[in-house]
Amino acid sequence: MAAKKKIVPRTRKDRRKKQNPSIFTEFKKILVGIAILIFICLVIAMSANIFFAPHSLEKKGTMVQDQPGRVEKPIQIKINAPNEKSENIITYEVFEDIDHTILEKPAPPKKVHIPKIAIIIDDIGYDKEVSLALCDLNSNITFSILPFAPFGKLISEKLYAKGSQIMLHLPMEPVEYPRINPGPGAILSMMSPDILLEQLRKNIKAVPYIAGVNNHMGSKLTSRSDQMNQIFTILKKENLFFVDSRTSAKSQCKQSARLLNIKFAQRDVFLDNFQNTEYIAGQLKKLIDLAEKHGSAIGIGHPYQATLEALSKELPKIKNKVEIVRASVLTAIPG
Repeated sequence: MAAKKKIVPRTRKDRRKKQNPSIFTEFKKILVGIAILIFICLVIAMSANIFFAPHSLEKKGTMVQDQPGRVEKPIQIKINAPNEKSENIITYEVFEDIDHTILEKPAPPKKVHIPKIAIIIDDIGYDKEVSLALCDLNSNITFSILPFAPFGKLISEKLYAKGSQIMLHLPMEPVEYPRINPGPGAILSMMSPDILLEQLRKNIKAVPYIAGVNNHMGSKLTSRSDQMNQIFTILKKENLFFVDSRTSAKSQCKQSARLLNIKFAQRDVFLDNFQNTEYIAGQLKKLIDLAEKHGSAIGIGHPYQATLEALSKELPKIKNKVEIVRASVLTAIPG
């Protein structure tokens, strides 16, 4: 008869040894569950950020597409006039690297009895009151309108009805881009020919009644002959003249105009780099002096209150000195 197996009672220590592996396993399961939960939360947060966060309409160094209803003002940089406080001093354009060279022109014909000046007001499309008030000073003042400006089409209609000549103020890439952005409709150097020409056509279509074009900024793009040639092929088809604002001493605009037989002219004086009526009056005198020397000259201003005040005061004084003509009158195919 087999001997009975002796049963040894379990001690508390033995029971703990058997229970410990079970507790450790449960603890691992809890940690894994927490990790999975955290991972799921991260995935949900990332997905929400991708699909619901507002996207930037503009990225540094990339082309900006025009959005319907999008309003973007031209770059405004504070510039202080001599001995003038800095409060509320703004400009519509950047004048850091403009060409200040005084252009040499052929002597005027001896039969010219009175010199001619053209005054172009750039950056139209944001201030209706000043624009129309400038037009009332003289119907031969020419207005250059930015494409896609909030009031561009409305102002164009009103100015045209008053008999003013309208131009497209074509935004072009400056050397400071992308730190300084020319605004909606900008022609950029990185654009392929197809995209560049498509954008140019959109800009032309955006401003009704235009007879010509001048550049808004463009210190980089106007120095690139290939792209200026592309632009001028469209201007030729549309029978539009071009006035070089001369924002760069390296501008290739005149050479492109000569190549493609485009009527062309160049800016001689910026009237209102400083928003000071005395300064503007002095710049107008400089414009008249150049016109008396060469027979004609072109000045460019902007829809500032100071410009309106200065021209309101000075234009009546120069009636017998010079004739104010439309910009197109002073354009010609370069020889």
